[in-house]
Amino acid sequence: MRSFIALEIPENVQRDVYLLKENIPSDSARIKWVKKENIHLTLLFLGEIVEDALPQIKESISTVAGKHNSFSMSLQNIGVFPNFRRPRVIWVGVSPESKDSIVNIEGDLANALTFLRLDTRKGFTPHITFGRIKSVYNSTSLKMSIESISFNTELFPVKEITLFKSVLKPDGAVYTPISKFPLQPIN
Repeated sequence: MRSFIALEIPENVQRDVYLLKENIPSDSARIKWVKKENIHLTLLFLGEIVEDALPQIKESISTVAGKHNSFSMSLQNIGVFPNFRRPRVIWVGVSPESKDSIVNIEGDLANALTFLRLDTRKGFTPHITFGRIKSVYNSTSLKMSIESISFNTELFPVKEITLFKSVLKPDGAVYTPISKFPLQPIN
């Protein structure tokens, strides 16, 4: 089963992120846009896991969630990975005040799930992928359009971590929540 751990994004924020694509001219690049309902913030990509590992994975995520408080997050800025010379991913970033909470949760998850021998990312940068660049037709136009976008959302609450199953289909991936793990409420 292909799976990942993520923070879900409220529907209205998913819509705002999804609509950002309207600001990027289609003649600048061939881009596969993430479906609105699939917009999320990945904490850890688990890849293919065996069903037998699910109980231990769930227990590990639950333990990590229990050590972290709920927090508020907002999204801001847009960019590309790895850079504008070879852009592959278009992303939206998180505000500096929510970054530490996300990085700490990701680090604790990576440590708790070492038994999966994941290829964990060095220098995790919290972000939301909303487009994958397949080919660039006009790099100047692409760069200018992305750099001209000003994007900020209101704060929204993050109260849980979600374990998702990902099924790849011809018309795109389908993400299904397997389990949700509540963070500690703020008193």
